[in-house]
Amino acid sequence: MLIQRKAEAGFYNLNRTDLTFEALAVAWLHSLQNSIKESTYAYYSYTLHKYLLPILSKVPVTSLEESFLEQAMQQIIAPVDATHKPLGNPSARECLSMLRRICKYAAHLRLIRPMELEVALPKAIDKISAPLSPAEQQRLHQYVQANPTPRKIGLLLGLELGLRIGEICGLQWGDFDLKLGTLKINRTVCRISCGNGHTKVVIQTPKTRTSRREIPIPNQLLIMLKKLRGKASNAAWFLSGSESMPTEPRCYRKSIKGNHSNFSITQMEDAAFSIPLFLQKGTQLLYFMLKDPCLRKGRGPIFS
Repeated sequence: MLIQRKAEAGFYNLNRTDLTFEALAVAWLHSLQNSIKESTYAYYSYTLHKYLLPILSKVPVTSLEESFLEQAMQQIIAPVDATHKPLGNPSARECLSMLRRICKYAAHLRLIRPMELEVALPKAIDKISAPLSPAEQQRLHQYVQANPTPRKIGLLLGLELGLRIGEICGLQWGDFDLKLGTLKINRTVCRISCGNGHTKVVIQTPKTRTSRREIPIPNQLLIMLKKLRGKASNAAWFLSGSESMPTEPRCYRKSIKGNHSNFSITQMEDAAFSIPLFLQKGTQLLYFMLKDPCLRKGRGPIFS
């Protein structure tokens, strides 16, 4: 109400502009380029071009008003032309947050008055993943210990140390201090969009500042790592064994999934294998793997 009253009283002297929303949004995104990670920039660009611009690209900046933008957000959340599936709470919240930031940027440039957008978002759905039971954790340990490989041990790094899949892919042997029994998390690996349907693999610092950390390694895991280390150099990537390129998350997921015709999980939806934090947020993957007869007998070709 205060913003509206100030606007009505002529408090805001706006600069004239013939910019469209698309030009404004691109300028906003470009202003962030040096202050955010490359992967974050790519995600923002994808969200902008996938959801906001199809609805708002040609709209003149001078036409931006609360009621119009709030209606536009409803179209973005549930498009009538089915350009994309209706958005869930996380995606809708991200789009609204981006729209608010673009409007704030425009207000900073005195192209529009400050706005307060209020939009009813889809109801959030709480997803609760049941943790592995002690017996299931023991079976996984037995399976890995029977024939330890870096890709198998990666499961334990996620399960016991809480590493994200990108952090596991970003490990080099030099990150392991096998004398002190510690592991340093220095980087993460991810694939990002470059536009025009192209993608690339990037290696960057972990997700947050606190994600860059040093973790003690459990004794059983430490013993397996010492056996595997051999003559690998500090620069060798832990999963791939190469010094040139790391294993990227989607390839690691595929190696986990493997040829699922060998598993008793053929009825399981493919989405279960594409969750970004396959251990932290998707313990059901390990749960179903542990139900597989090959794993119960300590066999399984996919992690060689």
